[in-house]
Amino acid sequence: MLSEQVKQYLNLSSQLRPAYIPSLGSNKEVASSINEILPEVPPLLKALYDGIAGTRRDAEDQTLMDFIPGYRLIHLDEYRQEMQQLSELLIDRKQENGELVLPLLTNYASDYICYHRSKEGVEQICDLLLADHGDLEVLHASPEKFMETLCAFYEQNVYYLDDEGYLDYDLVREGEVGAVLNPDVAYWSS
Repeated sequence: MLSEQVKQYLNLSSQLRPAYIPSLGSNKEVASSINEILPEVPPLLKALYDGIAGTRRDAEDQTLMDFIPGYRLIHLDEYRQEMQQLSELLIDRKQENGELVLPLLTNYASDYICYHRSKEGVEQICDLLLADHGDLEVLHASPEKFMETLCAFYEQNVYYLDDEGYLDYDLVREGEVGAVLNPDVAYWSS
């Protein structure tokens, strides 16, 4: 299911930005695959990096930087560095045995959208804002809900291109669509 959702999302992205998918490069052109970087690769990361490499921090065409507005899909060649950065942000947070927090998306301010698996095995998508000092806030109750919501943002015209060709979003519509699709997540009801 996740693989299909990721493909759908990339196809929706390319409808607004036809050069977006090619800009992500091939995972065959990078130093390490996600399987070589992580000892255990969650299905969402497998689906995201199936065939693509991600966006480099110094991408030439900044209009193709964003996976979602304000955040890029971390390039495989930069993934270890971003894992280290995230680990440093989480240093004061007591992680429990069996808990897993991995970066998915990042921005220039070192904020992250993260994959989180609790010690009980519950998978969630959270954000970690540098200003929050290591606190994870749940955005989506599952990776599937994350991808479903992102696809809906394209389908319901939450995401659009601004006058300069950058991916942008309607803040009010994002909240409305997000709340409908994620009714049990406090982030969307606040």
